Amino acid sequence: MSTPEYDIIFRGDIVFGHQLAEVKLKLQQLFKVDAAKVDALFTGRPVPLKRKLDEATANKYREVLIKAGAQVEVCVSAPSAPASAPSQQPPVARPRVNIDASSTNAPAPVAASSPSPAPLAPVWSIAPAGADLLPAAQRPAAPPPVAVDISGLSLRAQSGNLLDASEVAPPPIAQVTVPKLEVAELGATLADENHLPLAQLDIELDWEIAEAGADLLRAEERPLVVPVAVGPVDFGLAPAGSDLGQLKPKVQPLNPDISGLRLADPS
Repeated sequence: MSTPEYDIIFRGDIVFGHQLAEVKLKLQQLFKVDAAKVDALFTGRPVPLKRKLDEATANKYREVLIKAGAQVEVCVSAPSAPASAPSQQPPVARPRVNIDASSTNAPAPVAASSPSPAPLAPVWSIAPAGADLLPAAQRPAAPPPVAVDISGLSLRAQSGNLLDASEVAPPPIAQVTVPKLEVAELGATLADENHLPLAQLDIELDWEIAEAGADLLRAEERPLVVPVAVGPVDFGLAPAGSDLGQLKPKVQPLNPDISGLRLADPS
């Protein structure tokens, strides 16, 4: 039996915790290609990065790519068909091994046990953020550019009014009602008999000036004040310093520390 060979398949997924821009930069440095070729790997379609590798080499590439942040798969390489007898049968799905980036001891890829394995169910994957889910042939055509007529636009100096004099609406004219006034003769009285000043009015007032200290109200105009009867009272003034029964504040007694004091000998 011949030694099985393996392919490194990349679908555009990145390892959890890595940034897409950093992963693209690391892949560009690893493969020594420009940014456009690295962006072509993140379309969501499976892309073989390396083909026909032995088990040790495939695992080595897998560890390097996972460390760079690229989530890759190691799949068994499809057997090459003989050149003399081309096969007319549809291609058979190849068994593959998913690589878990969080596991440092990932299982090594296992070769197919039979020369014609049964087809596997299609495996779906999540495209990276920002990837185009449609191939170039299925993408809608770009809309035609919109032609905007700017022939009627012009630039004007920063200072001044942006409108011409003919474009400015005139201010509204205020309607003022002017009374019919006449000019009186020199020395004529401007007020009629209904608007005479107070000096010319004949007013009779029956007022007098009261004497100093006199009551200005008459007896019938004064308010009635009912006196309040106050009974005999049984209270007096307490002597100075007496206890009147008020609430006394709580005073905490002072306990000074006199351990450091001593009496000196007067002699």
